[in-house]
Amino acid sequence: MRLLIQSTVDFHFLHSSPINGDVSWTPSLQTALVYGLISDHEQAAQLIEDHCDRGCYMVVDIDNIPEPR
Repeated sequence: MRLLIQSTVDFHFLHSSPINGDVSWTPSLQTALVYGLISDHEQAAQLIEDHCDRGCYMVVDIDNIPEPR
């Protein structure tokens, strides 16, 4: 399972800093794919609780994105 947390306000992605491990937001999908992938729902729920405004986020399961038609 590979999940990303994305803001529905500015569409930035939550990730851990490669320098100090702090959690922050980035507009870069590339950065999010390297430093922001989450492997389980419990970890995602904890990050959401700690870093997201209520109702202002979405969880993207990048393994279940539908193919374009």
